[in-house]
Amino acid sequence: MITDIKLLLVEDDPLLGAALHEALSRQGYLTRLAASGAAALSAGHDESFDLVLQDVRLPDADGLDVLCELLELQPRCHALVMTGQATVEMAVRAMKLGAFDFITKPFPVDVLLMKLERILSLRSMEKRLAELTGGPDPRSRIVTRSPAMRGVLDTVAVVAASEASLLLLGESGTGKELLAETAHAMSGRSRGPMVRVNCAAIPETLVEAELFGVEKGAYTGADRSRPGYLELAQGGTLSLDEIGELSLAVQAKLLRALGERTAARVGGAKSYGLDFRLVCATNRDLSAMVQRREFREDLFYRVNVVALTIPPLRDRREDIPLLAAHFIEHFSKGREARIRLTPEAMEGLLRLHWPGNVRQLSNLIEQLCVLYPGQQILQRHIPRVTGDGRQVGTIFEKIAVGMPLREALAEFERRYIERVLAATDGRKGRCAEILGLSRQALWDKLREHDSSAGTEAK
Repeated sequence: MITDIKLLLVEDDPLLGAALHEALSRQGYLTRLAASGAAALSAGHDESFDLVLQDVRLPDADGLDVLCELLELQPRCHALVMTGQATVEMAVRAMKLGAFDFITKPFPVDVLLMKLERILSLRSMEKRLAELTGGPDPRSRIVTRSPAMRGVLDTVAVVAASEASLLLLGESGTGKELLAETAHAMSGRSRGPMVRVNCAAIPETLVEAELFGVEKGAYTGADRSRPGYLELAQGGTLSLDEIGELSLAVQAKLLRALGERTAARVGGAKSYGLDFRLVCATNRDLSAMVQRREFREDLFYRVNVVALTIPPLRDRREDIPLLAAHFIEHFSKGREARIRLTPEAMEGLLRLHWPGNVRQLSNLIEQLCVLYPGQQILQRHIPRVTGDGRQVGTIFEKIAVGMPLREALAEFERRYIERVLAATDGRKGRCAEILGLSRQALWDKLREHDSSAGTEAK
């Protein structure tokens, strides 16, 4: 007998709805019946559900559009879709929106129960893993439904159990840093430190001292001894982000340290042993850099024991609805109400090219949460895509390349104030609050920009 499992049944056929409600309740499911899309969304706002059994055809809405909104409201809910005409296109769309499976009408009740039990067994496995590891599966921090990304996570789980060096490849913003943290959390070194180093952010003259440490008096300005990142990572994981930015000289010293498992501080005579797991990441093509003699071949083979390429967001668009819901939940914390993405807005998100990947999506959702708090996000709020893949419709549009910086900044400020005013329905007090200005300062800027516009018009 099923207990404490809350199920939302979305079915407009009164006879089928009543029959399914009775059958599911008899099995122990705490079932709530919604006969329309509006009723389903109202239920999603009222209470949380473990499962949703969703009909595709509804009298007032597209069932998959309703499902998209439901999963935005409750991203941890699992969905099973019912349809009278199953097609490959419908199945693909349902899976992209986050459905776990679908079932074709008419169906025997025992087949439906079997599919629901399969979903529940997955939930049970996740809980059991959390109990065995003393917490949630570290992979659960990676928000994804993409088979390609799931494959990457499965490989990380296998590699994490070894001491092999891991090389994470992929474009900026794909989540390489989070994957490095996941590999550390799943390894036998999880109780040790996780030391992250952004090689591109360290001035070239300081890289060696930062990595290996420095002894007092080693050079002018070294007024005290301090350990380097390699020393601080003892017993844990050393994550070198953008390793391709290291100079050849530092690469040579790092290679020697990794080979000998010892290193010495700059200006020091005494060596210390190295005991850490190495995880490297880069958005550059290291093999091409080796060919151009910009990266040492021997170091490449040392760090490239297991290489994983993280797919860009445009190649796993099925993750976009789930990630958008995750970021809406994250950026809505502490706010009175959260934004709601309409199906048209979601379609706009799915069409974007996403050169900045997950980081770009996070930034866009944060911007929407700030500009339109508690509002419904429409298609016009989403940047548009031109035929050549460029994104337009942002506050940068119409700021011409070649414009002097002072003019570009003034134009940006003017357009941004206009956007915030539009988002607040012209309420200048609320607009000033969002902009971090006093009401008088906002009035001054509005007069200033009005004056500039009038001068340009002449």
